[in-house]
Amino acid sequence: MTGLARASSVRMGLLLAFFVALWTVYASLTQLNLDGFGDMLENYSWGIAWEQGYYKHPPLFAWITAAWFAVFPNVDWAYYLLSAVNGAALMFASWRIAVRFLDPWRAFLATALFFFLPPVTFLAIKYNANSAMLPFWAATVWFYLRFLEKRRLTDAVILGALAAASMLIKYFSAALLGAICLHVLFDREARSLLLKPGVWVASLVFIALTTPHLIWLFRNDFLPLTYVSEQGDGSALIGVTSTPRFLAALLAYLLPAVLVLLIAILRNGRGPWFDAGPFFALRETLAGRALLWTGFGALALTLLLGIVFTVQFSSVWALPLYFSAPIFLILLVKPGRLEAQKPAIPAAVVLYGACLLALSPLIYAQEAQNTSHYNDVPVRALAGEIENAWNARYDTPLAYVAGDKILASGTTFYAASRPYSMQANSYALTPWITPEDVAVKGMAIACFDGQKGCLARAAELSGVGADTQDLTVPGFGGERRWTVRVFFVPPDGFGT
Repeated sequence: MTGLARASSVRMGLLLAFFVALWTVYASLTQLNLDGFGDMLENYSWGIAWEQGYYKHPPLFAWITAAWFAVFPNVDWAYYLLSAVNGAALMFASWRIAVRFLDPWRAFLATALFFFLPPVTFLAIKYNANSAMLPFWAATVWFYLRFLEKRRLTDAVILGALAAASMLIKYFSAALLGAICLHVLFDREARSLLLKPGVWVASLVFIALTTPHLIWLFRNDFLPLTYVSEQGDGSALIGVTSTPRFLAALLAYLLPAVLVLLIAILRNGRGPWFDAGPFFALRETLAGRALLWTGFGALALTLLLGIVFTVQFSSVWALPLYFSAPIFLILLVKPGRLEAQKPAIPAAVVLYGACLLALSPLIYAQEAQNTSHYNDVPVRALAGEIENAWNARYDTPLAYVAGDKILASGTTFYAASRPYSMQANSYALTPWITPEDVAVKGMAIACFDGQKGCLARAAELSGVGADTQDLTVPGFGGERRWTVRVFFVPPDGFGT
C-alpha cells in the first residue's frame, strides 16, 4: 500500500469511527424508546426464531439483529450501535465506489457528506428493513463495478451473494437489481458479459441463496407480498398520487448536504462554482454508465413499480437510494473549488457532531413531548413487570408472550428469559409457536387498558376463567401512569 493510499485509509477509518461513535451516543441520549413504532423490537422477536421469512418481510435483517444480540447485551445503546455500524458500512462501500470516479480527497469529502443526509443518520437510527438495505445496496454496486472492471469469478460470486442479501432484506431491492440487469442488457460493453461465465455464476449464486425463501413464500401464501399490497388506501391511482410527495421528500433530504457543500465552496474563494463536465463524462465509460444506471435507474424503477402495483410511496423507501448521491454532488463541483480550504467539510462534520451532542438534552425533552404511536410508552419497565408477574406465579421461565405488539416484542427483547412473542396474536403468523407448545410451557398475554380488540383476543387465547393481573407503571418523567392487563396461560402442571 502506498503512503497516499495508507493515509487515505487512515483518514477514512477515523471518519467512520467518528460516525459510529456520534450516532450511537446521540441516539442513546435523545431517544426515550428504541423507536416509536416498535419495529426494532419486532425485528428481534422475529430474528431469534430464525425462520426463512416473516409475515411482513424477508428474513435477513431480522437474522442480523438476532446475530448481533447473540454477542451484545439486550440494551438500547447496543441496538443503536448496530444502526450506526450499518450506516458506517454504507459509507465504506460508497467510498469504494467513489474512488473510481473522484480523486482520493474528493472521494473522502463525498463520504463525509453522508453525515448531513437524514436517510443515513436520523432516519437510519431506527434499524429496520429500510435502513438495513443501506450497506447492501452500496456493496452490491461496488462489486458490480469490480466485476465489470476485472471480470473475476470471485467478484461474480460475491456480487450474487450481495444481490441475494439485498432481496432477502426487502423486495424493494428489485429496483436496484432490475437497474443492474437493464444496464447489462442495454449497454453494449456490458452486454458482452452475457457470453462469459461470470454473469451466470452470479445468477446461480443469487438463485441458490434465495431459493429457501422462495419455497417459504409458496408455502405461506406469499404473506409479505400480501402485506405490501395492503398498504395505502386501496386506490388504483395511489402510486401516481403519492409520487410527487415522494420525489419532494427525496429532494428535501438532499438539502442539508447541498447546503454544507455550498458553504465549503464559498470558503474556497471566488470563481465558478459548478462544472457539469465530469458528471456527464460518466456516460463515456462502462463504470460511469453502470453508476448512472444503478443510481438513477433504481429511482426510475422504484417509481414505475410503485405505480404499476398501486403501492403508496413512503419517504422512508428513499433510504437506500442515496448510496451514490454524494458522489454525484461532488462530481458537479468545479475542480479546485474544494481544495484551497480543505478542512471546510471535515470541520463542518466535527462542528455538526458537537452541536448535536450539546443539544441532546433539549432534543430528549422534545422527544418526551411526543405522544404519537408508542414513543412515550415505558416499554422496558412494562416488560420487566410482566416477567416479574409471571415469575411470582410459576417456577418455570416465561417462554411465550402475546398481546399488543410493543408489549409482546418488548418483553421478548428486555425480559431475561427471552420469550418468543406471538405475531399479531395469531398462531398462523407465528409458526414457531404452536398451541401444543403453549399448553406445555404457558404464555403471558399483555394488553393496554382499554385496548378492546387486544383484550378480546387475549381472553380468547387464554380461555374462560384465566388468571389476570393489572400492572401499573409510571411513564417517562412520572407524568402519566400506564396500566396493562396480563392474562396468564399456566404451564402444564399448574392450576389456573
